[in-house]
Amino acid sequence: MIAVNPYDQRVTAILLDFFGSRTPWQRRLWAVGLTLGLREVLEGCEAFQRGVLSERSLKDLCHTVEVTSGQDPGVGSAEQRRLLQETLRHPPRPEGADFRLLQQVLEGIERTYLERWSKAITDPDARPQEERAARAIATHLLDSGFSSAYLHRWWSYRIQHEPSSRTLAELLEDAHDLVSNPPKRFEILVAFVAAPRSRADMPSEWLTAPRVSDWLRQNNHDSTGIRQGGGMLLNVTARDPWAAIDESLERVERLVARISVGTRSQLQVHQHAWIRGEDKPFNLRRNRRGVEIHALDRENSLYIQTADDGIDAALELIEPLDRGSPGTAVSGGWAAIEALLLGPGDGGDRGVAGDRLASLVACSFPRAELTTLAYAHQLAATDPLAASLTAAPTNRDRAALVAEAILARIPLQLPADSHRLAEQRLQNLLTRPRTVLLDIEQHAKRALRRLYRQRNLVLHWGRMNAVGLRAALRTAAPLVGAGMDRIAHAWFTANTNPLELAARARLRLDLLGSADGCLPVDLLE
Repeated sequence: MIAVNPYDQRVTAILLDFFGSRTPWQRRLWAVGLTLGLREVLEGCEAFQRGVLSERSLKDLCHTVEVTSGQDPGVGSAEQRRLLQETLRHPPRPEGADFRLLQQVLEGIERTYLERWSKAITDPDARPQEERAARAIATHLLDSGFSSAYLHRWWSYRIQHEPSSRTLAELLEDAHDLVSNPPKRFEILVAFVAAPRSRADMPSEWLTAPRVSDWLRQNNHDSTGIRQGGGMLLNVTARDPWAAIDESLERVERLVARISVGTRSQLQVHQHAWIRGEDKPFNLRRNRRGVEIHALDRENSLYIQTADDGIDAALELIEPLDRGSPGTAVSGGWAAIEALLLGPGDGGDRGVAGDRLASLVACSFPRAELTTLAYAHQLAATDPLAASLTAAPTNRDRAALVAEAILARIPLQLPADSHRLAEQRLQNLLTRPRTVLLDIEQHAKRALRRLYRQRNLVLHWGRMNAVGLRAALRTAAPLVGAGMDRIAHAWFTANTNPLELAARARLRLDLLGSADGCLPVDLLE
């Protein structure tokens, strides 16, 4: 179990939030790590040379990584940090001297990143804040190829169930060993309910229906009731079983697309896949990325077609972002953003649509977090505040009550570390709203600009295996959902145009803290 150390406990609580499948959007991980950022820069240099990315887009990427590296003890010595930042100030040319220097710096950082963090957090006077530490650790592990599901289990066991008591620094040494080990090979059986036959020989991975049944029995799986007409035995190299299933799913999706355009038949895939050595089958479907637009349900608009084709079109375009294959997800997701948030006079910088969505996300943050804490306190407490929350007629009223309690230093009764950390963050936000919310907006902008770059790599380069594609979807999808939820709410309740709503968000963020400003709970009212 984690040692009784407040710093370590707070960092690990944030890590579990970052890896959790049910974490609300405002507590999810919106960033990528330093090593993936450097790999994106190297790929971006080549994309710029081919005319896929603009010089402005590449410079923006380099600047983002430069800023990130300046605050990251995983980079190494002050001299190495200075060298890295100087190199990033001028985008290198592919295969040039600076390009090769970045490659070598990246290799060194990857070898020692978590070891350096393990040492950095042992000094109470110099260690980074909990949020930054958790963000760096989580992004590095995810960017190394591990799945969120595996990492949540790995950390949960060590934090909550391991017999011995250990510090976070010791757990990071284990995590370093985990990353240092090479990926594993997995043998995965994918079965097909129906599969068209090829005129030539079937691929070497193909198994007939009897051989599929034999493989299941030999690997201690019950084949009774499994309807299948054959299958494929895939060999996948991945970090963990869930990551291997994700890789298999992408292979199968490519095969389904090929067959659907190559024949009049359809390849129907069984809902489960099986891994040699694993006791239970795995769901062969993509986990949701967190695009949640609950305004459609709240405003009784699930079945209502709007008078504005743009709103309905955007909702249709955004659907693949939640569970679609990476290429369709990034293309459809960005198309939905452009459809609603680009306007006359925007010129060639189409990324400004993502910046406007980031403003909506920042304005949505206080209400989302305050509402989450309101329900948590209401369930756990029987005090006057809980009674007031129960009687409050709207979410806005509940959020305002919690905000007043936090500013008055009235402690909330919260059942989980995650909630208590959110309470601390809100104390800072409500005391310094403009500073904190502009910082949140900046983080959202980076995530959405990354989505835009990946969209360009897919559409203009056909780069379906871009190094940052899956990370861009992981980080941006919940933010797109949160922003679109506000757009849908404003449209269905007040017929407010998305560009008008974005302008309101920009104005109110800039006026926060002034005589003309409003309360954080009212930013989008």
